Amino acid sequence: MIRKLTLLTVLLIAVSALGLVSSQGMYNEAPALAEMVAAGELPPVDERLPAEPLVIEPVEEIGQYGGTWRAVDNGEGNGWTQMTTSVEPFLKWNRDVNGFRPNIVTDWEWNEDATELTVQFRQGIKWSDGDPMTVDDYLFWWNDMVLDENVPVNAPFGTTVQGELMSVEKIDDYTLHFSFPHSNPLFLEYKSRGAYHSSLHIVPEHYMRQFHPKYSDAEDAADLVNHYGWSSRLHHPGMPTLYAWMVTDYVEGQRLVLERNPYYWKVDTAGNQLPYIDRLDITIPEGNVNELVALKGIAGEIDFQSRGINLLDIPLVIENQEAGDYRVVIWNNGDYAWPWIMPMYDYPDEGIVDLMYMKEFRQALSHAINRDRINEITSLGMATARQFSLSAESPEFQTEEGAAFYQEWAASYANYDPELAGQLLDSIGVVDADGDGWRDRPDGTPLEVIVDVPAEDTPTVDRMDLIKEDWDAVGLNTVLNIITWSVVSDRHFSGDIMIRAWGSAAAWGLVSAATVWTPIEGVTYSVGGARIGDYYNSGGERGVAPRPGSMLEQLQDAYTELISILDPDERNAKLLEAYQIHIDEGPITIGTVGEHPNALIIKSNFRNVPDFGLTAGWDLAFPGTADPEQFFFDQDG
Repeated sequence: MIRKLTLLTVLLIAVSALGLVSSQGMYNEAPALAEMVAAGELPPVDERLPAEPLVIEPVEEIGQYGGTWRAVDNGEGNGWTQMTTSVEPFLKWNRDVNGFRPNIVTDWEWNEDATELTVQFRQGIKWSDGDPMTVDDYLFWWNDMVLDENVPVNAPFGTTVQGELMSVEKIDDYTLHFSFPHSNPLFLEYKSRGAYHSSLHIVPEHYMRQFHPKYSDAEDAADLVNHYGWSSRLHHPGMPTLYAWMVTDYVEGQRLVLERNPYYWKVDTAGNQLPYIDRLDITIPEGNVNELVALKGIAGEIDFQSRGINLLDIPLVIENQEAGDYRVVIWNNGDYAWPWIMPMYDYPDEGIVDLMYMKEFRQALSHAINRDRINEITSLGMATARQFSLSAESPEFQTEEGAAFYQEWAASYANYDPELAGQLLDSIGVVDADGDGWRDRPDGTPLEVIVDVPAEDTPTVDRMDLIKEDWDAVGLNTVLNIITWSVVSDRHFSGDIMIRAWGSAAAWGLVSAATVWTPIEGVTYSVGGARIGDYYNSGGERGVAPRPGSMLEQLQDAYTELISILDPDERNAKLLEAYQIHIDEGPITIGTVGEHPNALIIKSNFRNVPDFGLTAGWDLAFPGTADPEQFFFDQDG
């Protein structure tokens, strides 16, 4: 019998000249999976797929099976890999980021005032171990993780409205009913952001129960959270997944390997089960990530890399395309500031917080920055000197009125004028009281402007060196606290940061990272500080309140009104009114240079990559939004 199976396997391989193997059913599969079916190790492909699998249209052409995709990630959080492989939310952004498309959720229906929502899950999706995926996997996350006080998982953004939690009811195995205490018309959009919302919220209950103290002999929920968390979920070979590739090997600080999920629930337009590519082999460097990306790319050791190429290395990378057998594609980075300078309004020193709330102090910081110098030295003149004002692609800026407003916002307080900066500081009593050459606080005590900078973010470090020179030049004694990203994040959540410098993402309006312009979410990129945002999201149960009547409270109030508006056009008009607070009371958070081009290294035979991408949009999850399951290696070219 073993001999017969081996011969059958040989025949299957022989008829797969194009890399596509028929299973004598409706759908085709990869040769390696066909071998497993022939050996009795897997059910036929038609039985592994849903009755109505999601059909993905290839960007260029029907692909070929096979190959190992080599890339580099930026650390133990495996963030770049997750933005590629872990993007399976309720709905998914279209490739041009103009709206959403069905994904795990196939149908949905709202009531008239957007307080009740019924969603239909795609029937027949299976986890990578073959276990069925149902709404119970979502309900385990909600009931046994979010609502369980013994599990440190907070209710994520969008699940509370004005501080009150939603409720969820199971209708059947594939239907959920959501009820909200107030109108919540953007819930599905919030649920579909990036790799860290509903992509994370649907967990394999049958697997996760073994780590839950309520269902096992586990002493606490540490292992449960470790298997769930954003920074650790790709560290567990064998953990069932819904993604195109599943983790098969992980070595801390060295390597991450993922192989195709035999139960992946998508096919191409010819009925071939995706993904096309067999596996991903990800290098996790300990040293300079940007330098390694460039070196490995030039050496021909990268197949597709959408993040990590330093702008200053682009000429070198382009020059070596032929030798490295790759092409360089430019996507829009979409960043509104790199670095983005974030004053923290939840800092424990009230004297510093007093200064942060003074717009004259923030305006002085902004006018003292020589943005043109930063652009020429660190961005090869390819960026734009500008103020923080979100990404130009945001829907509310697409009208004539919206575009004009955007330009006004982007230019506000962004001109280099150190004399004006000094006058503003003088006007609020930030003067050199003791004659040592440095300006002091209004009460006469020494003032240090301390900026936390993630050491791994080389462009931000380089640019903050220049900004320190600018601030020092107007008498502000500036200290750069260059520490690891994880420590910066910990300090951010605990409120220990005075000012944070960060390479910004692409964000807009009310869907993609609204918390960068209004403090409504307790996350690391919340304007004003995570604890200010957490205060809003928890209804005042956690965090730090903004000062009454302040611009931060005004922004929170504006957001509360906005998310209850059902008509999109009315909502966008009101949104511009909310943004006006950033001009009238700004800058509330400070931009520098932005709109950088983003270079991708793509192997010459690596196909089906779209021309458009918005790389800095973590909520959009590029390249995950580009459907990497349909990327393939052209083995005939």
